[in-house]
Amino acid sequence: MMKLAVLGPKGTFSDNASDLYIKETGDKMERVYFSTIDEAFHSVGKTCDIGIIPIENTLDGYVQRTIDLLSEEDVHIKEEITIPVQFSLLANAQDKDSIKRLYVQFKANGQCRHFLDSLGGVSVVTTESNMESFYKLESGIEGDAAIVPAHVAGNLSARFKLENITDSISNFTRFVVIVPGRPCEEIADGMDFKAPVYISPETDRPGMLFDMLSGFQKNDLNLVSIISRPTKKEMGTYNFFMEIKSHSSKKDVLLKVLDELGAYYGIKLMGMYSVK
Repeated sequence: MMKLAVLGPKGTFSDNASDLYIKETGDKMERVYFSTIDEAFHSVGKTCDIGIIPIENTLDGYVQRTIDLLSEEDVHIKEEITIPVQFSLLANAQDKDSIKRLYVQFKANGQCRHFLDSLGGVSVVTTESNMESFYKLESGIEGDAAIVPAHVAGNLSARFKLENITDSISNFTRFVVIVPGRPCEEIADGMDFKAPVYISPETDRPGMLFDMLSGFQKNDLNLVSIISRPTKKEMGTYNFFMEIKSHSSKKDVLLKVLDELGAYYGIKLMGMYSVK
């Protein structure tokens, strides 16, 4: 039975994404829960066959750590899954004004900014997962509160609860399914596809970014995102994470553009997979 790496513990949005993935594939998989994105990521190709990793949220943008790990590790993206995300508040308190300390996961923080700003001088403690935030409440310490997934809070009672504290009702998180090795570049005919790419310049010069991007424009390839990431070698030097979306008829065109760029820059194609 295949082992699937998931950011845990059970009940996280990553767990929900794994539910959807297992249902869609129809495969039997053993879920293995990890405490951090790094641990889940690093298990793929070692103790686990496949992993589901969060990469982007509607309100809080890309998960920077995921982008860095994709560039560093010998894995590629097989497909992606998007699920709705909403949050609630649970508290060991009589009311909102009695909250003294709040546990919130690092990405949930950016999705509930309006609510967090309304709390005033509450001490905010960052956690690695939303369920870790929830379990912090089990100590029963007076004044403690946690921002937790709405699907978890709905089944629980609490001395004080607030629902719908997310900044927007239209909030989603995108997860990538990663597997070991290089991408196979198999795309279903007649469908759109995505191709995440990491480009690493060896030197910096005026017009470099323009030259790098012009090949996509000239060949009618839709560059849907570009993010600069520090090289971690010298201040002010950057690599670039990009996502290209196009039609299956453009696959060979994209590969040619990447091959041409490869003569001047380091190129890592991190996946090429069909999307709806």
